[in-house]
Amino acid sequence: MSQKLLFFVDEGGFEDFTPLFIEQGFSVDFEDSQRKATKLAKKNTYQVLVAEFSHNPEFRDRVSNIESLLATLEGSSPQAKIVILYDEMNQPQLDQLKARYRMDATLKFPINKDLLCQFIV
Repeated sequence: MSQKLLFFVDEGGFEDFTPLFIEQGFSVDFEDSQRKATKLAKKNTYQVLVAEFSHNPEFRDRVSNIESLLATLEGSSPQAKIVILYDEMNQPQLDQLKARYRMDATLKFPINKDLLCQFIV
């Protein structure tokens, strides 16, 4: 049975790493809707989550786009490695999120593929 990886992209604008994840032996679920990604996280057990972090000042009760996803993953896949991709301008908001949720790695754009591979295996 191959390992499962959930790849969540919110805004995009960067390379699709799906082929890289498949090369590393993962079965990949790609999602660009936070709600659909959260549903997938409820139904499946993942070994790895790679998620794009974004912050919108219009969020009232949340710091970011991935809080629901991280909370769901804590319950359904508590052993999953969590790798967050982010823009350096969102560092203060990411730091707030790190205080609440476990993250195994955070990588800022542009993403170094070799480093990404190190964190997912």
